[in-house]
Amino acid sequence: MSTVKEFLNLLVLEIDNYNLHLKQVLLALLIIIVAVFLFAWIKRYLKKGKLLSRLSIKNTKTLVRFIRLLIIILTVDLLINILGFDARSILQFELIPSEKVSITLFNLIILLVIFFITKLVLYLLELMFEDNAKKKNLEMGKSQSLFQIVKYIVWVIAITFFIDSLGFSITILIASMSALLVGLGLGIQNFFNDIVSGIVILFDHSIKVGDIVEIQEGVVGKVEEIQLRTSKVISRDDVVIIVPNSKFTGDYVINWSHNSFKTRFGVNVGVAYGSDVEKVKMILIEAAKEQADIDNSTEPIVYFRNFGDSSLDFELLFMTDESFRVERIKSDLRFAINRKFIENGVTIPFPQRDVHFYKKKE
Repeated sequence: MSTVKEFLNLLVLEIDNYNLHLKQVLLALLIIIVAVFLFAWIKRYLKKGKLLSRLSIKNTKTLVRFIRLLIIILTVDLLINILGFDARSILQFELIPSEKVSITLFNLIILLVIFFITKLVLYLLELMFEDNAKKKNLEMGKSQSLFQIVKYIVWVIAITFFIDSLGFSITILIASMSALLVGLGLGIQNFFNDIVSGIVILFDHSIKVGDIVEIQEGVVGKVEEIQLRTSKVISRDDVVIIVPNSKFTGDYVINWSHNSFKTRFGVNVGVAYGSDVEKVKMILIEAAKEQADIDNSTEPIVYFRNFGDSSLDFELLFMTDESFRVERIKSDLRFAINRKFIENGVTIPFPQRDVHFYKKKE
């Protein structure tokens, strides 16, 4: 027994007044192994739970990183005490030494903890908003817009806590920077205009996530995300368009989804003179009803628009909730109309011109 004690008390390292024994090294290794196994077990346990199955891959990775950070902090704290180091002096080690501001290792740890706790709180709030929207049958766009507002408030609170942990008074800091902020605001008015516009959009819901909008030059897209300064719009060609929020509040914007997700569209077609117009009307309505993406709860309408130069002009109007991909629906509808016209002997004319020759009198 005494031999084991002597072995464990074997001096491994001696520097000035610091002595490191073998039992401290072995205990430190044991703690590291336990920490690794504990993290692996928690990660495996969470993967079997319901929470991670509802989070996205990005959110899952952040939650795992947060747990890993906590385990690392606790492990390092135990190692410091076991190895006999002065924890206070290590935490007060200055990373950025300065006369006015001193950033220590402790401040860095506090920053990481606040960051990951904030991210975790936001993910839980996002799940809560999604559940609430599903239970009360609210529009997902409104729920996400409200969540964006809450997210910015949470981040402001988190930043305030971090500044306070550095020993600064947030009121004094804002007062001292007021002149700078005024000058900065004059220089970047458009930036703040976009931010104010983003807040207006999030509150009045004139534009929501999932809406189909038509912006400048006839570009049609679906609103994928509304942020504080800009919004992300996906065009029909799957191109991401970053739109400043001031464009939505200051420019002319058509929101096809503002009143209802169903929108009316039309397809124009001309037939030859002498065609049976009632038969043409019946064919156009049948072609519309055969399309799966056209809403047949509202009867398609056929208008006899005009007696054209070379054709009788008709317009087929239909309703659909797939307005974002309506060009594909129109194409399928034209294919069906052309096929039915051929089957029923209806002719689509081409422009005709009469040319008259006059013989010059001698």
